[in-house]
Amino acid sequence: KAEIAINTHFDGMAPTFFVASDDCSVMQELRDLRPDWNIVGECDNATEDNGFVITDMKMWTEEQTDRHYEKFITEMIAMASAKYWIGVSTTNVSFWIYFMRHANAHDDTFAFVDVDQAVH
Repeated sequence: KAEIAINTHFDGMAPTFFVASDDCSVMQELRDLRPDWNIVGECDNATEDNGFVITDMKMWTEEQTDRHYEKFITEMIAMASAKYWIGVSTTNVSFWIYFMRHANAHDDTFAFVDVDQAVH
């Protein structure tokens, strides 16, 4: 879907891709798959390499907890304000982002990778 969006929303030029994930191991995988793309995200400075596990939170220090929420809120703001957003339908975060998007963000700027049809 990113390749389609490059052509339909970015005049054929790959933009900088902001990636938000609770599993930061995906960053290198994405960069390996698309070495010509500029892929950035809060994961570059995070420690959640193997994904977010809610039961681990009780063992976090105050600093780790603060960093997690800084990352999460930053990702939500970035996703909500993106010119084009691609996500998965299996997380409630995706639906939060959909409703956080600006009223002028049309449905053709929002796509799920695991759904073939547009969200309306």
